[in-house]
Amino acid sequence: MTGTEGRMTSSHDHPRSVLGRITASYPRIHRILVPLDFSGKSRQALRYAVPLGQKFSARIHLVHVLAEPAKSEQAQLPARRHEAIKRLGQMSQQLLPPRLRAENAVLVGRPAEQILALVEKNSIDLIVLTTKGRAGLKRALIGSTAEAIMRSARCPVLSVRRF
Repeated sequence: MTGTEGRMTSSHDHPRSVLGRITASYPRIHRILVPLDFSGKSRQALRYAVPLGQKFSARIHLVHVLAEPAKSEQAQLPARRHEAIKRLGQMSQQLLPPRLRAENAVLVGRPAEQILALVEKNSIDLIVLTTKGRAGLKRALIGSTAEAIMRSARCPVLSVRRF
C-alpha cells in the first residue's frame, strides 16, 4: 500500500495500542509485604505500599526479623518478640487504613532467609522495602539484606532508597 507521500506503509507503522491485545492484563497484587526495622527510614516503604495497596485492594503484611540471640540472651527472646509484635501492631493501627491491614509477623534468624520464607508461605505478590544506599567496598563487606531479597525473591520487589 502506498502512503500519501509516496512511501510504503504497513499496519506495523501504526500500532493500535502500546500493549496490543494485552490491554486488560495488569498484575494481580493481593498481598504486599513490608519488612520493617523500626527506624524512621524503614517507614518510607509504607509511603509506597499504602497507595499500591489501595490501588489494587491488596492487604499489607508487616514483618520484623530479630537477630538470633546469643545463648546468654535466649531468655530475653520472648520479651523482645512480644515488644516487636506490639510495635508492629501500633504501626499497623497508625499507618495503615483498616481495610489494608493483614497479619503481622515477628521472626527470628537471618533477615533475608526469614523474609523469603514468609513470602513463600503467605503467597506474597509484592515486597516493598527500603535500602540503606550503601555502595562499593563497604556494601561488599557488610552484605545487604535488601540485595539478597531482590536477588532471590520469586515476586517483584520495590526498593525504596533511604535518604
